[in-house]
Amino acid sequence: MQLRIATELFKRLLEKVIKIVPSRSTFPILQNVYLSCNNENFSIYTTDLDSWCYVEKKLGKDAIKEKGEAVVFGRKLLENLREISDPLLELFLENNTLSLKTTKGKYQFLTAPPEDFPKREELPKENSFLFPNSLLIEMFKKTGFCVSKETNRPALTGVLLEIKDKELRFVATDGYRLSLYKKIMEEEIGKNTALIIPPTAFELLLEDVKDVKIYFDDSRIGFEYDLEDEKYLFISRLIEGPYPDYEKAIPTTEKNYYIFEVDGFLKSLKRVSIFATAENKTKMVILDLKEERVKLFTESAEIGRGEEEIGGKYIGEGMEIALNAVYLQEILSHIDSDKATIYFTSANSAMKIIPEKIKEDEEILYLLMPMYYER
Repeated sequence: MQLRIATELFKRLLEKVIKIVPSRSTFPILQNVYLSCNNENFSIYTTDLDSWCYVEKKLGKDAIKEKGEAVVFGRKLLENLREISDPLLELFLENNTLSLKTTKGKYQFLTAPPEDFPKREELPKENSFLFPNSLLIEMFKKTGFCVSKETNRPALTGVLLEIKDKELRFVATDGYRLSLYKKIMEEEIGKNTALIIPPTAFELLLEDVKDVKIYFDDSRIGFEYDLEDEKYLFISRLIEGPYPDYEKAIPTTEKNYYIFEVDGFLKSLKRVSIFATAENKTKMVILDLKEERVKLFTESAEIGRGEEEIGGKYIGEGMEIALNAVYLQEILSHIDSDKATIYFTSANSAMKIIPEKIKEDEEILYLLMPMYYER
């Protein structure tokens, strides 16, 4: 292997695939990256055995003097590239050592046998469709924060992607809150299916790219971008289901509801929740609902009491509901609309939160379970 490459380009390519490289692993080989070049293209490949990331850049015959492959410690290589100020460097392999040579120095990395590195996974090509990249990122952003961090229910640690004719759905829940984003497409997407996708797959999506080609089968999902003189793809294992029947959890009654300004409510919530006792990373606040006024309050023996009468309009029977302030803040911070409505069934039932401004071909809603509260 011998080639010339711009330092910034090398660093950018490596940064695209380094996220899945584990900092620690029972298989030390996975902490490496696989570099290779043929007559015209330079590529980098990484894996943690659940995800596979690959980027390829056309450099041309003038830049690549000798084809080859090398397996080197990934994060140390990136650290080195970030500190190199020369705009151009030479990369070459000799005596099981990969060298980076600049005008100021030479940096040598010990290599591992390429045959010891896991083989590159191929895209699952049973099913595929082209999708707007910005919408994919937006749908994950609006839902992914609700996935469970607990591993005792694996299905809840992923985002459910459902395809039903022309409708695409993203769903995430941890059992205490739920997010649902529906989008009606102009044409049928393809085969009706339900996939549970690890959040890390979406975190590897590129930004500022128009479209992404999505591939999937029963066990894997792949994302592919074709850029100018550059190719980027990654593949992830799917999480095994079944996913809970979330539609049964969505309340249908809407006789009790509260219309409010999101920003004002969020600021009040932050101020009042300062006085809540933090237990298990939750903060309980009480929403006291009456048609003549709405009040938010909490208190603790260690800190004191916070109380605010907040704006908005409530219609329905009076009730007090205990809320997880942390979860509610997260939901409100992901709502782009100026106003939203919360629908209540009872003090012990899930609340449905819907933004006021939603596009005609979309539906966005959030559910939040109340906390136990001795009245």
